[in-house]
Amino acid sequence: MRRLTILSLSVLMLLCAAPVTYAQLKYEWKPVQIDSTWDTGKDMTANKIISKYEPMVTPLMEIVGYSAAEYSKERPESELSDFTADILRESAADAVGYNIDLAMMNFGGIRTSLPKGAVRVYDIMSIFPFNNYIVVLDVKGSDLKEIFNSMVQHRRYEVYSNVKMITENNKIVKLEVGGAPIKDNKIYKLATLDFIYQGGDSFGLKGMTGNPVSTDILVRDAVARYISKMTERGETIKLKDENRVQIKDWK
Repeated sequence: MRRLTILSLSVLMLLCAAPVTYAQLKYEWKPVQIDSTWDTGKDMTANKIISKYEPMVTPLMEIVGYSAAEYSKERPESELSDFTADILRESAADAVGYNIDLAMMNFGGIRTSLPKGAVRVYDIMSIFPFNNYIVVLDVKGSDLKEIFNSMVQHRRYEVYSNVKMITENNKIVKLEVGGAPIKDNKIYKLATLDFIYQGGDSFGLKGMTGNPVSTDILVRDAVARYISKMTERGETIKLKDENRVQIKDWK
């Protein structure tokens, strides 16, 4: 049981003009056991505040899954970034009803780590705090190459799904989508964020893509649903680096 030392001071000549010294103080102390007898009545003001916000806070504490480890975002690639991109692509495919060739989003859209142990709605909202919706775009193979070449030249490596890329000296040595080289005249289905499509984070997709289809799905909702389904199947989140991006001169 914790003990609190109560120091009782009797100050002498408190109103005197002369300064008070330590020698002029008389004091005594005794240990006091702190237990429920020290409890006071409920703070009604605090209770009102708690009651007001509790309905909003409680849903955030809901556990949607469990993670075997803490996973952070790391450039040029990490377990968390690969996991996110795959959920983006799968959720887009489910929404539109056809295959999605690749997915891409910005690293800035992932704000913090996925914690080890219980994963709550609050954690997912902390990782994906922005109101970014998933969109599907058509992009010609030659334009897709140009998009990747531009990013690599500026040493920008973002979050990708179903992509394999090897670079050296700011040049692409190998680039594949779905395990095959990109065909210039093929139209690829790209899942990304409305934020990126609108030019956010200096992406120039709007002039190089067409037929935008909005899924009306927020990224954080897609992730929460995906993890919830894993939990229903009795699965724990265990991620691994897929080695999708290899940069031979990365420092």
